[in-house]
Amino acid sequence: MIRTLLVDDEPLAREGLRQLLADIPDVVIVGECGDGLSAIENIEREKPDLVLLDIRMPEMTGLEVAANLRMAPRPLIVFVTAFDEFAIEAFRVHAVDYLLKPVK
Repeated sequence: MIRTLLVDDEPLAREGLRQLLADIPDVVIVGECGDGLSAIENIEREKPDLVLLDIRMPEMTGLEVAANLRMAPRPLIVFVTAFDEFAIEAFRVHAVDYLLKPVK
């Protein structure tokens, strides 16, 4: 199973990701959160395999979340955002992919 955490400040965006992932039998959603600080707390507590992470959020950006993860092994990070201008920076913090909203 791929333990997945959804992080986005928009509840509708999280709902859309949840619906897309529902069709994938090997994915289990272990949590959701809407800001960067709770993302770090949830990542440390749940130890997900995969984090679908928005860029612009309250408290701390997704880029800051990824840069501040100190756990090993790190979860795979896929940024899911409406902003294409952060792609290079996302890969600098070890993203495995960068998806533009809306994801279909």
